[in-house]
Formats: sequence, C-alpha cells, structure tokens
Amino acid sequence: MAVIFLSGDARVLKDEYVEALCRKKMLKKIKISLEESKRIPELVSQMGLFSKDFLIDVVDFDEWKKVDQKELLQQLSSSNFLAVLRTFSTSRKTDVIDFSLPKPWEKEKWIEYISKRFEKSSLEYNYEGVEKFFDFVGADDLLIERETEKLACIGEKVTPDIVSLAVCNYSKIQMEEFCFAVSTLNRHAHYLLHDMSFYTEIVALVNVLSKHFVDLYRILSAVEKRDSYSWMYIKNISQKLNIPVVKSAKFLGFSFKNQPSSINHVKIYSFEKLRIILRQLQYLDREVKSSEYRLIAIHVFIDFVFRLMEGET
Repeated sequence: MAVIFLSGDARVLKDEYVEALCRKKMLKKIKISLEESKRIPELVSQMGLFSKDFLIDVVDFDEWKKVDQKELLQQLSSSNFLAVLRTFSTSRKTDVIDFSLPKPWEKEKWIEYISKRFEKSSLEYNYEGVEKFFDFVGADDLLIERETEKLACIGEKVTPDIVSLAVCNYSKIQMEEFCFAVSTLNRHAHYLLHDMSFYTEIVALVNVLSKHFVDLYRILSAVEKRDSYSWMYIKNISQKLNIPVVKSAKFLGFSFKNQPSSINHVKIYSFEKLRIILRQLQYLDREVKSSEYRLIAIHVFIDFVFRLMEGET
C-alpha cells in the first residue's frame, strides 16, 4: 500500500493530479468522504487480489477525527490500494505533494496562475485581460476554472472587452462591501445602497444580503469562539463550508495588508439575533417582490439590524 498526501488548497490542481495518476497507472478511482468512511473495510475485503487496480481518493481527510484518521491508515496498510489523502496541512515531512495557492492578496501570483490555466486551455491573452479576469472572478480556483472553460468555448483572445462580455463578475466588490457594512453596523451602508440602486436589481441585492447572513450563521455554527483566528484555520473553515476564503476571513476578523481592519463577527453575533435577522430577511424578500417602495424597505431593514445589535429593540 502506498499513501500520498496532497497538501494545500488548490482543488483543481489536486483533481488534475489524481486524474493523471489514474490514467498513468490505469487505475479506477474510488472517492471516499467522511460520510462514506465505513466503506473502507468493505472495499478492502471485496477487491482482494484486484485491489492494485484501484485508487482510493480521500477528499476530506482533515475533517476526520484523529482516531478515525489513524484507523483509516491502519486499514489501508493491510491492503494493496494506492491511496491519495487530500489535506490542507503542510506539516508532514514525507509522501507529501504540495498544491498551495497564492494568498488572496498576492495579485501578481494569481495573474501568473490564471495565465497558466489559460495556456493549458490553449487561450491567447494579454496582461490586461488576465488582470480584469482576476478582478471579476477573484482568488477562487474553482471559479477560475469554470470561467476559463467558458472562454475556451468562445475561443477568442482574452482581453478586457472579452472578459466584460463573457465572464461573470463574481467579486461584485461594492455589493460585498454593502453586505459587510450592514453586518458590521456601519452607517455607510445607507449611502452604498443609494449608489447601488441605480444599477443593481433590488431583488437580487436582497438575495445577496440574505446569503451573507446565512453564511454568517454557518460560520458561527462551525467555528470555535476566539478573539482571533489563524490563516490556516480560516482556510479550513472556508473549504469545509464552501464559503470564499476572503469572505470567511472578513467574518472572522482577519485583516489583510493595506486594507481596513475587519470586525470579528463571532464576537458580536449570537444565534438568537441571527435567527431574528434571517426571519426579517424573509419578510423583506416578500416585500421587495410586491411593494413599490422596495428601496425604503431595505433602508428600514438596515436600521432594524442596527437597533437589534445595539440593543434598542
């Protein structure tokens, strides 16, 4: 039995490595997650002499309890399976291949990464096109891959104009700024709402705001309450919950270099208050879909959140 640890946060590159390994060794991949962990003994016993024809791909090794990780390694040691264990940790000294992505603020490294993905898809590009692509998509390798596939279907040189026409603007910086202004009780939220009302569909904005507070609820449910969080802890939570790492970092009070300091939402929000806010968002959703005073309704909601969190309701 051989075990290979794939460390780091590059999901796409890990997928490609596993697929290439299966092709090279002519192996059939069996994907195993925490929920399917009980399949391991069954697979070991069923495959027998044919186990060399299979690769076990454990996609969420970090989420397993230490005792379960140990048991898994013991089970694999008694088999002839080749096993790949995906982990964020880079602490292991042997049998590790690192697939770490740049930090979200390392823009030039991301531009280099995107350029390589374009080249892999046989796309021509200029620097300005790659830069705009990054501004639209952000530091998310899965989204980068999805939008690269779209551009490959178009087949034209990637320029700023092509990006504007074909690539989804996931970043929506001002919209995210608005959501965090609301959740951090920043009165500037009212001014941002006014500005966005000229070019943003109000119903879509409420949907984004609702998702913001749902994500906050999920964060609160998953993390330990601390004064601060390490970058590795934030990356793990981001991957576990499938919430963008930059957004997770802002929720948890992680401040990026040369950017305004973030507020640790875990310290100021409770489950009770978040449930109240989420109920109010349901009412708001219905109101903006039926009322002609949709913008006023959102301003009222913002003030409701502020009063609730400041103890005035």
